[in-house]
Amino acid sequence: MLDQDEVNALISKNLRAIRLERGYSLQRLGDVLNCSNQQYSLFELNKNRIFAAQLALIADFYGVDIGYFFSE
Repeated sequence: MLDQDEVNALISKNLRAIRLERGYSLQRLGDVLNCSNQQYSLFELNKNRIFAAQLALIADFYGVDIGYFFSE
């Protein structure tokens, strides 16, 4: 079982991976969350934690289940 830090790192890794796979900019994802591209970058770098509601918005944007971000 993963601890909290490992889960946060996994979410961050998957946020970055799907954004790059789909060819979106940091600015575009910042727009989805109504935050700056710098703030979104901090989520991907695991420097700031993302709220569950924000993660749900991103999952909806990509058309994936929220569980995607927790998968290894």
